Amino acid sequence: MLGILSLASGCVLHTRGPYRHIPSPHPAPHPRAMSYGEAVSLGQRHCRSRGYRCELKEAHRTGNDVWKVKFRAFAGDARGHLHLDFDAYSRNLLKVNDKVKAKGRKKDRKKDRDDDWDDGRGHGRGKGKKKGHSHWDD
Repeated sequence: MLGILSLASGCVLHTRGPYRHIPSPHPAPHPRAMSYGEAVSLGQRHCRSRGYRCELKEAHRTGNDVWKVKFRAFAGDARGHLHLDFDAYSRNLLKVNDKVKAKGRKKDRKKDRDDDWDDGRGHGRGKGKKKGHSHWDD
């Protein structure tokens, strides 16, 4: 009788078996923070990719989960420092401070220096700032 009443009203009665819980795949584990060795290794790869010979100065992790890795860097006559900041969890490179510059010999730098003590031919004071009160001494 129930079947006829449900057909007459246009309703369909479905019966299902017991509810089965399908387990979801395991959630991704939280990323692990970089270790000191991993941060230094990643920094050395970046330093070498720039063509530098690198010597580690220091590496430390800040309170805001950033690894600061600092190197002395050399390339031929050029020398300086390379500071790299990495996110401790994503391992992304956040900041680069690259101060590697070629150093010439002192006498070459002195020869190339352009100052106003001469006019470029080795004569006089050149176009530099006037000394004294010559304007008023006419």
